[in-house]
Amino acid sequence: MEDNIVLNYGAVDALIEKKSDEIINQYLDGERDEFNYVKYDLYETSISSAIEEALTLPFLSDKKVVHIKNAYLFTGEKVTNNINQNVDQLIGFIEQYDGETLVVFDVFNEKLDERKKLVKSVKKNARLNKIDQMTEQEIKQWIKSYLNEQYKDIKEDALVAFLELTGIQFNIIKAELDKLVLFIGDEAVINKQDVKDIVSRSLEQNVFLLTEYIQKGQKEKSINLLKDLINMKEEPIKLLALITSNYRLYYQCKILASKHYSEQQIAKTIGVHPYRVKLALRIVRKLSLERLLATIDVCAETDYDLKSSYMDKVLILELFILKI
Repeated sequence: MEDNIVLNYGAVDALIEKKSDEIINQYLDGERDEFNYVKYDLYETSISSAIEEALTLPFLSDKKVVHIKNAYLFTGEKVTNNINQNVDQLIGFIEQYDGETLVVFDVFNEKLDERKKLVKSVKKNARLNKIDQMTEQEIKQWIKSYLNEQYKDIKEDALVAFLELTGIQFNIIKAELDKLVLFIGDEAVINKQDVKDIVSRSLEQNVFLLTEYIQKGQKEKSINLLKDLINMKEEPIKLLALITSNYRLYYQCKILASKHYSEQQIAKTIGVHPYRVKLALRIVRKLSLERLLATIDVCAETDYDLKSSYMDKVLILELFILKI
C-alpha cells in the first residue's frame, strides 16, 4: 500500500523527525505506546528485522507503526559496520507490501541516490516527502505557534534578537526556546531583555559576527570574540574555515546582487538559506570585489600557516585579524 510506506528526507534532521512525528501521531491518533510503535535504527539493526516487524500483526492494538531511522540505504552514504543489510529484501518488501502497518523511513540526507534500484522502487511505490529548510518567515511563525501552545508569546523585537543569536538552525532554535520558557516561568510574554539574558549565540552566528567585526576593522572586538570562541574549545582551523566560508558567501552575493538577483534567487543559485544571504547583503554593500578577493587570498595563506607552521595557532589567527 503506497500510503502506508512513507519516506521523509532532507538536510535538517530535526525537521525530518518533526514531520515523521506528525505523520505517526496522526495515524495513531496521538496514542503512541510500546504495543503500537516500534523504532529501528539502521546504523544498529538490520533492515530484515524491521521488515519482519512490519509484516507482523499488531498486538493489543488496532494499528501499528514501524519507524526506521537513519535509513542510509537510500543514499550514497558508506557505513562501516558488521550489519548485513539485505537491500533486495527491502526492494521486494516495498514493491509487494499491502499491509495496514505504517512504515516510516527517516533519511537524514538532502539527496537520495537516484542511480539505485531501491530509490527507483521507493519513488514508485511509496509516499516521499522532501523536507526543506524553513524560510525566515516560516521559522518566526513556528516559534510563535510553539510558544502559543505553552500559553506564551514573544515581542517582535525579542523575536528578531532571538534569530540574530540562534540563526535558522531548527534544533538550536527549539533548545533555546525551551530555555526561555523555563526562564520566564509564570510570565506570559518574552521580551528582548529575556532573550539577551538567556539565549546563547550559536557558533555559526558567532563566526558571522566575528567576520563582521573583522570586515569593519573592529580589531579589539574581533580579538576578544576570537578568544571567547577559543575558550569555548573551538579549533582555530575550524574557525578559519567558517570565516573563509563567510567571505566566499560575501563574494558570491556581491556578484549576484550586482546582476540584480533577489535574495531568494541568490540563495537558490549558491545553495544557502535566504537568511544567510540577507545577513551577507547587509555587509557587502560597501565592499569592493577586489577587497573581498584579497581577503580570501589572505584566508588561504593563513590556512596554510595553520597547517604547516610551528607557531601558536591562536597567535596565527590573531595576526590574520590584524592583517586584514
